[in-house]
This record gives sequence, structure tokens and C-alpha cells, in this order.
Amino acid sequence: MKKLFLNICLFFCAAAAAWAQGAAVEPGSWKAYDLIKKADALKAQRSSETYEQAMANYAEAEIIIKDDITKNETEGKFNKLALLYFQNSQLQFKLLQDELNKAQQGIPFDTLMFCQRVDNVIECYNKSQENNVKPNAKGKVKENKNLSNLNEMGLRGVLTLYYNCGVFMDGMGNKQASVDYFQKFVDLPRSTSIFTKEDADSIYAKQEKIYSLARYNLALQNYALKNWDKAIENAKEALKDTIDVQNLYIVLRDCYGEKKDSVMWAQTLVEAAERTGNTNFYSQLVQYYMETKKTEEANQLIEKMVQEQPGKVSTWYIKGYIELDVKKDYAAARESFAKALEINPDAKEVLRPMAMSYVNDILNQIYDKKFKYIGTNRQITARGRGAEVEKAYAKEKAIYDKELATVKSYYEKALPYLERLRELTPDKPSLWAADLQLVYSNLGMTEKAKEMDEVLYQYNQTLQGK
Repeated sequence: MKKLFLNICLFFCAAAAAWAQGAAVEPGSWKAYDLIKKADALKAQRSSETYEQAMANYAEAEIIIKDDITKNETEGKFNKLALLYFQNSQLQFKLLQDELNKAQQGIPFDTLMFCQRVDNVIECYNKSQENNVKPNAKGKVKENKNLSNLNEMGLRGVLTLYYNCGVFMDGMGNKQASVDYFQKFVDLPRSTSIFTKEDADSIYAKQEKIYSLARYNLALQNYALKNWDKAIENAKEALKDTIDVQNLYIVLRDCYGEKKDSVMWAQTLVEAAERTGNTNFYSQLVQYYMETKKTEEANQLIEKMVQEQPGKVSTWYIKGYIELDVKKDYAAARESFAKALEINPDAKEVLRPMAMSYVNDILNQIYDKKFKYIGTNRQITARGRGAEVEKAYAKEKAIYDKELATVKSYYEKALPYLERLRELTPDKPSLWAADLQLVYSNLGMTEKAKEMDEVLYQYNQTLQGK
């Protein structure tokens, strides 16, 4: 599997729109309001001295608001709490703003402070709304509609900041914190009471790519942390999109491997090959069955595929591949590949194994000494005198010629599949040149075999950068 990576794209917010309208509701604390207003004026002067004083005023206002929140929570004054939390959300965003500006400009900033302030802003919006719609002692809800609108507007403005926190934490090497923030980003639209289900669905739909990318990052990060189930869950969600599909399937494959779930491991390889077109996934599956000798498990997979997807090239391709390389049943493999080619005569992944079902078949017959002369060191000899010798020699020569014709017939049947593969993939000689060289040589097509030698030479020179 290739090295894990995060596709880092920064999505910054437009939360200023929310606190710019903060005057539409009364402050939770007028004392804090005055301090914040003075701090804003001092900060606007853009000097180091006034900036420090502004920060001191913000800090004092933060303490006042927190004390008032504690007092009103004790007294159960929910409407007052809703205003205080909203006021604090605006203050927390002001305190976040400097770090946010630095991050946007690529200037070093305090990552931990940035993430803590983001947590504070979002928590305050949520707490404000929770208290805004909480029933009082008489069971009545006195919702401030304007405040609800401001909470919704404010939260929409900062939705993507959790994504940024995930990226920043990964940059610090804290993968668990990165996972936590990406998960918060993914969950937020549905976990908050500020949005209705319809609102949340709309947010996910409009920003589908960002949420898919977050799922992708969660899959990779959870994999790195060996959280196999979480990695699987997020990889499956991310696969609904098209972001680096091949690497996501590698994550899924390896997670199922770690969980020793051979059934899902095999199904993942089949699905990966179908979706990506990368037949290496099939090869890995066949190699697994070859090494483990789990022919019964292979049979179960084949039967399931034939029953559920008989009209797919991949069904007959993988069936044929297992018959070819695992069972060594060349006739059955040819039947399966033939069915795949009936569905798509130009299925590139099928053409070579179909050809090799003939080549491997005859080579195995030769290695198993099925022939009297072909593949042995035996010479044609005849004993007797005069005409008897000629007759005996002719008889043995006829046996040899028949064997040779049989061997050639297998190469002749393999040839058109390899030549068609060459036509379909002229820029990929690694798929056909070596096999064609073998077939041409065995058919006595010397010039064609030499041509393949040159093709292979040029290809190897290209690989070596010459």
C-alpha cells in the first residue's frame, strides 16, 4: 500500500457575518459588552500597545461572561444563558480571528489555540440554541427567533473549521486529535440541534466533496492508528465519491486482512478490480488462493458470483482465473473466459489469460511427459533391415509429427488472443510482447519472434531511461 497521505485543502469560514449582526439581540452581559467594544476600538488602532490592551479587555470580558453563565445555570435562567452563550461565541471568534488570519496567510500560528477557540465557538453556538429552546419551570418554551437565526447563521459560517483543525493536528503529528476533529466535522451538521434534518441533508449535499474528502482522511488516519472498523466505515462512505478510489480499496483490503476476514477481503478485491479496472486486485486474490490452497473458499466465491452476477465480465474472468492458476483446470478456464468474451469480445483483462490457458496447458502436458518425443531427449530411431527400417522410422516420424502438430495447435489457438491484446494496448508491450515472442517462436514464425525481441529491448531501454 502506498504511503498514507492527507489531501490538505483549507476551507475557511465566513463567520464574521454572524457576529456583525450580533447587535440584533441584546448582550448577555452589558459589562462584558462594554469591554469588548473598547477592545475592538483599541485593536483597530493597529499598534502593539493598544493590541495588548485590547487582548486584556477581551480576557476580562471572557471571565465576566463565564462567571455570569455559571450564575445563571445555577438559577436556571435559560433565556439569559442563551444570550450569554451567543455573546461568548462572538467573543471566542474575535479571539480566534488573529490565528485564523495567520493560517490563511500561511504565517506560523498557535495550532492548539486555534483548535481550542474553534471548539469554543461551536460549543457556544450549540449551548446558546439549547438554552434558547429549553422549557422553563412551567414547561413553556420562549424561543428568541432572532437568536435562533443568528445561531444558525453563525454555525454555518464556521462549519469547515473543524476540517482545518483535523489538517493542522495531522501536521503536528497528532493523528488521534486529527481523527477527532475530522469526525467532529463529519458529524456536526447532524449532531447539532441548530439544524433540522433537512438543513443537515442540504449541507451534506451542497458540500459533498468536502465531506467525502474528510471521510477519505478519516479512513487513512484510522488505518494508521489501527482502528480497523472505523477505517472500514469511513472508507466505505468515501467510496461513494471518486476521490482516490484505488487507495481506499487498499485500505479496505488491508483492514479486512488485519481482521482475518477472508470473505470480505476477497469481496473487496473483486469490487476493487471491477471499479478501478486494475486487474492486479484479481491477481492478488488468485495468488492468495494459490498460496493458501483454500480451494473450497475459492469455489464458494465463484458460486456466489455466478449466481448473483452472471452477466458480468468480471464474474467469468475471476472464475476462469481461479480455474487457470489455482485448479489448473485449463479446459474449464477456457470455458469461463469464453463466456466473459461473449459479454465483451474486447475485454483486455480476459485476452491474455485466455491465451495462457492454451500455452500453460500444453506446457504442462510437456512437463508431465505426455508425449513420446516432444519435450524429451529421445531421438527417432528404427531397427530392422532394409524396408523394415524405413517403415519403422516412418511410423515413429508420424508419431513425432502428430505430437508436434498437437503442440502447435495450442499455440495457434493462443495467438489471436495475444494479437488482439496488442491491437487494443499498443502502448503497453509488457502485457503481450514476451508472450507473443514465445508463441511466434514455437510456431516457427522467426521474423515475428525477432520483432518481439526488438519491442522488448526498446521497452526495457525506456524503463532504464536510456
